[in-house]
Amino acid sequence: MIDKKFKPYTKAEIIASLQKLPEDATLDDAMERLEFLAGIEIARMQLDAGLGIPHEEIVREMAEWQD
Repeated sequence: MIDKKFKPYTKAEIIASLQKLPEDATLDDAMERLEFLAGIEIARMQLDAGLGIPHEEIVREMAEWQD
């Protein structure tokens, strides 16, 4: 079930995610983490807007790829 009450990541959540990076993490590592979080946020907004593809359709398409 999709949560229709999606809220963007807060500053505290973003900082907490970055703090989980190893001590020797680079700026590139931090940027990669932020891009990943942004991708999740965008995908959830798209799902809430009804732009997702139903699971059953994906399963059907994947089955076609295996033929």
